[in-house]
Amino acid sequence: MTDEQLELLRRQIAAYITICEQLTEMHNAISTSTQQDRGTGLGNEPWMAAAGEKRTGKRWSSTPLQLQILERIFEEGNGTPSKQRIKEITTELAQHGQISEANVYNWFQNRRARLKRMQSVPEANMRNQNLRHKLNL
Repeated sequence: MTDEQLELLRRQIAAYITICEQLTEMHNAISTSTQQDRGTGLGNEPWMAAAGEKRTGKRWSSTPLQLQILERIFEEGNGTPSKQRIKEITTELAQHGQISEANVYNWFQNRRARLKRMQSVPEANMRNQNLRHKLNL
């Protein structure tokens, strides 16, 4: 390659790098605004993804203090709190680490399901013990 061709190639590569960086910035900006806008339409809640929408991003992990607060609130109330209460809980928990309303909503849903599952295990064990007892007689 001649010196002129090498120089032209360098300029083309530099232009390509600039375009790639701009595309990356645009993608990140669009992704961020899409995540912030999600759930603002009629009938949508922030914790509900659109049908067929793939979840992206990192999983949320509670801090020990957030978990302690969530457990205390769960013990006080019945089931999943109202939308307004979820907002209040999120505001309180945000003082102790990053969290969204979707995280709070999902935590209560999962905690309720876990409680039901744990309550059904002892009942199943009792039925099995009764059945074994009847079979041994």
